[in-house]
Order: sequence, then structure tokens, then C-alpha cells
Amino acid sequence: MPLLPLSVLMYQPAASSARRLVDIGSDLTVPAVSASHGTYEVLRLTPSMRLLTWRREGARFELSHAGRIQIWAGRRLAASECAEECRAHGVPPLEQEDVAYLEAYLLARDRAGNNSNSR
Repeated sequence: MPLLPLSVLMYQPAASSARRLVDIGSDLTVPAVSASHGTYEVLRLTPSMRLLTWRREGARFELSHAGRIQIWAGRRLAASECAEECRAHGVPPLEQEDVAYLEAYLLARDRAGNNSNSR
């Protein structure tokens, strides 16, 4: 699956600073909800030059068994969302914008794979 811009619906609870991915698609609408509960926002995520370079070089984007995003170059870990993995393998951590994009990308990729398997 190529790295293309993705439209995502994000939710940010009122009591939290962390946004949460709700949905991915081309026809997303913001639900009507009281601002006291949190806010929804439709965003357009684009892959960074770093991700595009890794993809061009043949890297794979995967989730670890613990659900952390990893980038593999052949059999070598090239970057990770997990700080402990980064220290253990001497690789850089993923930028937050890359984590946000890859979270949506991996969900869209797996969703597309599941849809093609169910036919």
C-alpha cells in the first residue's frame, strides 16, 4: 500500500491532552457532541519525508507484539515508537507526526487486507 495522505477523525477527551484515532476514510464528519466531553476533529495526515525515504528504501512498517509501531529495514530495526526498543537496538525514536501517520496507515492497510480476505 503506497504512503498517501489520509483523512482521519480524531477525538480529544476534555480531561486528556492525548488525541485518539476514531476513524479513517474519505467521507468523515465530526459528530455533534458537547464540548464538555471532548472535541472531534477531521485531520489530513501526510507522510513525512523520513517515512517516504524509508518506504523508497524498502522498509516495512509493522506493529510489535506489544502494539508499538516499528520500522524494519531488512532484518534490522530502523526505528521504533518504543523508547526501550530504541535504546536496546541503538535506533532513533519515531517522531510524533510519524507515529500519528503510521497508526492511521497501519489501520487502513489492515482494514483493506481484511476486506479483500472476506470476499
